[in-house]
Amino acid sequence: MGYTFYYKISLRDENKMLRVLKPIINELGFEIYEKDGTIVIKPDHDYVELLIIKNGEWMSVKTYKREPYTAIYKLILLSFSSFGSVEVFDDEGWSK
Repeated sequence: MGYTFYYKISLRDENKMLRVLKPIINELGFEIYEKDGTIVIKPDHDYVELLIIKNGEWMSVKTYKREPYTAIYKLILLSFSSFGSVEVFDDEGWSK
């Protein structure tokens, strides 16, 4: 059984977002990079799925309620709102 976030992020300025958030995400022990038009955020182990951002598309990611990764993913997802719009909810109605 997994715990899943569902999200849609529409970025106004992807380059600015990367300049601001990349150092923060790296300091948390995560890797962030671009690949094939997507932004990939990779945690320091395989306990949770990669957080993949495709501008303007609905995506999902399982964290299996492993902490602190679930909380960090919430913070990262909500941080994107400074650079565009974010819609996010989870299996338990967290954002409703």
